[in-house]
Amino acid sequence: MLARLQALSDEHFDCHPDEVGWAMVGTLEHYASLLKRITDSAFGEGEHAR
Repeated sequence: MLARLQALSDEHFDCHPDEVGWAMVGTLEHYASLLKRITDSAFGEGEHAR
């Protein structure tokens, strides 16, 4: 899963940088929030702090 996300990131999430719009920004923010929830849970941070 991580390798697939890295590959997608390397390809700018299939969006040419000159064509980025607000919809893509919202999508990436959503992805980032989900990844933060995962890392917070895995490392006992944020709302998962011990």
